[in-house]
Amino acid sequence: MRWRSFLNLIALAIMLPVLSLRFVGTGSGYRFRMTIEVDTPSGPWAGTSVYEVRAFYRLGINPEGKNHVWDVRGEALMVDLPNGATLFALLKTGNIHGDLAGMSMLALDPAFRNDVVESARRLARRKNVLESAEIAPTEYPIIAVFGDTADPSSIRRVLPADFSAAFGPGHAVKSVAIHLTRDRVTKGIGKRLPWLINFQKIGRKLRFRAEGIPLGDFKRLFSTEIR
Repeated sequence: MRWRSFLNLIALAIMLPVLSLRFVGTGSGYRFRMTIEVDTPSGPWAGTSVYEVRAFYRLGINPEGKNHVWDVRGEALMVDLPNGATLFALLKTGNIHGDLAGMSMLALDPAFRNDVVESARRLARRKNVLESAEIAPTEYPIIAVFGDTADPSSIRRVLPADFSAAFGPGHAVKSVAIHLTRDRVTKGIGKRLPWLINFQKIGRKLRFRAEGIPLGDFKRLFSTEIR
């Protein structure tokens, strides 16, 4: 009997972490298209990309018994400029929410109060939300440029106020806008940055720091679609 009780305790210890990963309900998801327009001496140039946000409640041990869980699918937006440089808007932001889920909810959902699951539900149903909005500069995604796109260690962050210094006189962010869509999530950045596919192996050999760019999961700054 004691041996059986001991086995039951072991089984419970194994199952609890598994149970804690179960989602409560089916969750909600929505897609949005982001467009960045840049003023250049040759006129405005733009790039666009589609993202998907999914949010769930997950069983937890907090007082309410559930945690908020969400993810963002998509790839970094690229704007090819007439001077040959390419601007990359990453999947992280410099705002308090830290990613494109928070950025989009803050812009499109007037009732957003940090409950990502409820906000995702409203946006998925198009209920009392905006179809489109411009993003405030304080909520912009992190913008970066490579000295050489073949060399990931050459990345550096570019603040909107520094565009002229980074890309030349006459360059400036004109607007960052998003709107709800049902289009497919954008893919294909691997053709422009082929090293992303093997970055885990490459990253071990590289030691670099880029001010203002989180390097903990460098690959996912650019794509969630490359495995």
